[in-house]
Amino acid sequence: MDLLILFVIAVMFTTVVFFIGRFACPKHDRVPLIEVDHVLLWTTLRRGWHALGSFGPMTHYPDDPAGTARA
Repeated sequence: MDLLILFVIAVMFTTVVFFIGRFACPKHDRVPLIEVDHVLLWTTLRRGWHALGSFGPMTHYPDDPAGTARA
């Protein structure tokens, strides 16, 4: 039962990433869903993953003018 729940969560997350990637693509470049093959599927998932990553916080390491390292 636990594996079924994890599988359902994974499928829902993948679906959300796919549609984010689909809408991150310019409208004139979008392929109809019926024509999506495995290459376009992976490309769209990758585009969605990168679009999700661009919303996250960016790690900022301030430059230390003294040159001392902080732990």
